[in-house]
Amino acid sequence: MPVDSRKIPVDILQIGMFVSGTDRPWAETPFPIQGFHISHRRHIDTLQSLCEFVWIDVQKSRHQFNEAELGGVTHVAGAFDSKGDLENGREVINLKIRSIQNPYPYKATSSVNKEIKQAKKAHKKIQERISRVIKQMASNGRIRIDQLRSATHDLVDSVIRNPDAFAYLIHLDNYNQNLLNYSIRVATWAVLAGRHLDLTREALTDVAVASMLCKLGYTTLPKDLLITQGTPSPQVEELLKRSLVNGVKLLKASENTNSRIAKIVSYHLERFDGSGYPRGSQGRKIPFLAQLVGLADYYENLTSHDFRDTPFASTDAIRELYRQRDGLFDSYLVNEFIQAIGLYPSGSIVRLNDNRTAIVVNQEGNFRLKPTVLVVEDDRKWWHLLKPRVIHLNRVDCSDSITASLPALSPEERLENKRFIKRAASF
Repeated sequence: MPVDSRKIPVDILQIGMFVSGTDRPWAETPFPIQGFHISHRRHIDTLQSLCEFVWIDVQKSRHQFNEAELGGVTHVAGAFDSKGDLENGREVINLKIRSIQNPYPYKATSSVNKEIKQAKKAHKKIQERISRVIKQMASNGRIRIDQLRSATHDLVDSVIRNPDAFAYLIHLDNYNQNLLNYSIRVATWAVLAGRHLDLTREALTDVAVASMLCKLGYTTLPKDLLITQGTPSPQVEELLKRSLVNGVKLLKASENTNSRIAKIVSYHLERFDGSGYPRGSQGRKIPFLAQLVGLADYYENLTSHDFRDTPFASTDAIRELYRQRDGLFDSYLVNEFIQAIGLYPSGSIVRLNDNRTAIVVNQEGNFRLKPTVLVVEDDRKWWHLLKPRVIHLNRVDCSDSITASLPALSPEERLENKRFIKRAASF
């Protein structure tokens, strides 16, 4: 599905147009990095005060264009002009994956409040199904992929209906630090990014299944290696990496394994610059969906306590991903992944002004840098606590703001902050 994106001056902007790029960094604007629909006159006024030109996605726009408006040039993203690229990064990706793309973008059809109930059911079902599959593998050495696949349909459907609910839920369940929940979180990030790229449900399901099985080889290692959390020693890290070969063997010997899932798992540790494992493949030789799962795995590794003594806050992890563009990962894919999950993913922890702690509940469609948050910890005087627990940072009359992104709490910190978890879970 090629992207028809046009560069136009801000003085001819109209309500209904979809802005996919600006002539200045997104961080210097109040708008979301994944683009937005112009739905109010104030959007136009803000753009006219900040920019000279913007890029409009013709297909996503709700505005009927005339020939004069379409006279602009095709979008050449400023982020890529140092390389002399003449194509939009999304257009390049679309050419790679058009055979597994939907003809139309996904639209959220459920609110966070409504979808969180379905996400909880899906999460519990997936946990039970993975545990059952692992037990069966231990007894007969084979994996029932069909059982796991049926459970991941619920995850995929939930993310399609609302991309925030499952992300919020997996952060709340982050206290349960084990390989099973790590794999579910990787699957969630990968499916979120795949949804953003308009992958078909079938492709999203394969991505989810492969994500949950990408650490399958760890089950062949001594248990004491997996019990200890935190940054592994170089020797242990090498063992974890090499276990991939055993995991792929188990996968290929199992029933109902399709070649795409096996290939994703087999290639997910390969890196764009050829520094990965086990083949040292690089660039286009790495299957696209394997790159997607590898990027989701890398992000979760940065932000969780499972394999890191001091995990990154979400914004720090995003900076690290950005630093690895065209190094460990394809720059175009990194850009799309960042747009998909946002700087403050749902469920991440932030500090507000007046030193309050909050959890991100929902990333508002056109204001993802100003999400809806739930205040869960407040050390101010008691009469200040009368302010609403849920704060919509994007509202004009809101004086609150995010001052810092915080790393996930460790299991010990979560025990010390039971009130924090209980309040967030009761949302």
